[in-house]
Amino acid sequence: MTEKNVSIRRLDETVASRIAAGEVIERPVSAAKEMLENSIDAGASNVKIALSQGGRASLVIEDDGSGIAWDDIPLTIERHATSKISTLEDLEHVRTLGYRGEALASIAAVSRMELHSRRRDDDSGGVIKIEGGMVVYCSRVPCMPGTRVQVDDLFYNLPARRKFLKSASSELKRIIQVVQDYAVARPGIRFRVSNDGKEMLDIGNAANTDELLASLWGQESRSVRAEARSSEGALVLWWNALPGSKRVTLTAFVNGRRVQDSTIRSALNATGASIFGEWIVMLDIRPEDVDVNVHPAKAEVRFRHQGAVFELVLRGAKKALLAGGGFREDAAALNFPPSPHETSQNPWEHYIPEMPKIGKHAHSIASGADDAPGGSLPGGTKDLFADEELGASRKYLGQAQGGYLVFDDPRGLCLVDAHAAHERILYEGIEDSFSESRAVSQSLLSPQELPPAVAAAVIQNRDELSNMGFAFHFPPDDGEPVMTSLPALQGLGRLSPLEMLRSALKGIEEETDPSKRDREVWWRWARTACRDAMKLGEIVECSEALALFDRLEKCRQPYSCPHGRPTTIFLAGEKLKSWFER
Repeated sequence: MTEKNVSIRRLDETVASRIAAGEVIERPVSAAKEMLENSIDAGASNVKIALSQGGRASLVIEDDGSGIAWDDIPLTIERHATSKISTLEDLEHVRTLGYRGEALASIAAVSRMELHSRRRDDDSGGVIKIEGGMVVYCSRVPCMPGTRVQVDDLFYNLPARRKFLKSASSELKRIIQVVQDYAVARPGIRFRVSNDGKEMLDIGNAANTDELLASLWGQESRSVRAEARSSEGALVLWWNALPGSKRVTLTAFVNGRRVQDSTIRSALNATGASIFGEWIVMLDIRPEDVDVNVHPAKAEVRFRHQGAVFELVLRGAKKALLAGGGFREDAAALNFPPSPHETSQNPWEHYIPEMPKIGKHAHSIASGADDAPGGSLPGGTKDLFADEELGASRKYLGQAQGGYLVFDDPRGLCLVDAHAAHERILYEGIEDSFSESRAVSQSLLSPQELPPAVAAAVIQNRDELSNMGFAFHFPPDDGEPVMTSLPALQGLGRLSPLEMLRSALKGIEEETDPSKRDREVWWRWARTACRDAMKLGEIVECSEALALFDRLEKCRQPYSCPHGRPTTIFLAGEKLKSWFER
């Protein structure tokens, strides 16, 4: 195994503590999460988080919870010293977020940490300072009730770990997300986050989760709520089907603990419906039926009755999807091609329609070479739109078979899927609007206030959003920004300004290559515009039908919608005559 036989020996305590700390504390958000959970367990109603460089330089968490007795303060940095469990039986009935007694010890081992704490009924509190796991100062001091923990220079003694940290903005984004998640689970607590002296988030102090989500997602969101119960427990979930989203964001809680769980995600995927958007899933299960001690960072759990949990989540998800229209979505609209330019110039290249066989003289549309594209094959080629003079004499006959538009063209008979045609028109309109290096802006009649989560993302991405055509007013007192202008794009008339902004932020988040973010954003808007198109079966007046056909003529790819479905079927006059043996 080695060049020489080396005896096994115990690691030095400082080495062992840093290895153990690395399992619990991976980056600033790990430290923030552990201390946040301690504040919640302490019954805090106000939690304030102050960061420097996104937590890379400094991380301070202050709460007004129950505090720590002076005699117990030295024990806070000892591994496996905790007030939350005492016996093996307690480990099987954990009701708090923390229980191992590892968090503060792990943080102290890889940082310069200072802790102040005082119980409300005590006359004074205490302070302890630790550097790299070693106590350098401990004393009684006067301080406010509650606990304040300051963590400076995280991983200063582990340079290999420190160099793998992300940028300050990336670390800040992770911490804000964790705070938002716990605010959803604990809506009565007020959480505030600041970074380098600027307030980034102020959320919570809400009556319930519904009220908090309304402020987080915006009053205009089309979110739905569903509940389900069984002998195993109770479920409450929320689904926010974001327009144009092609991603599923799941935040799951089990007995108030934020977890990542494959059973819950699998149940959502098993619905057989469109589940794109944001999901909040909260499960309440008997503590003895959940093993929380299966992951170093407590990020995963194991269910005793996994199948029953799966069925419970599946039933609740189906209720939400039925209420929110997830089962009624157009399947084609939910499966966009990866690129907006992958649809064929001639989508009828391999199309063979079925024709009724009536009498001995009936003809099959695929009977010979004369039926090739450009002849009488439905869809044909772009020749249908080539002659403007012939198009000017086109007549609208009406609607048939559930809403298809029927036109009498000098060259034959044309059927148009109004929904698919309108999708193509809106799609190319947005593509053309975004072809310029900078989108044209239009001012809002009144500034749009932003939910806290959106405001925080705007602050982080203000330059990119400005290049896309958005404009914001940033108050001088570091208050939350408001939106004053947005891109002037065709085809997005029914999309609210806030939904447009959310869609742009999602595109920025998902596309890591800055050079491709513009295309990702307009592609999302184009997807959304397709949902804004007129529906098949709507009553269409003659003038509207002719105007729709005229606009379709001007498209670069008029024969297919962005999903690749046909917009038109053209039956040439000569072929009609041959079918009827004229």
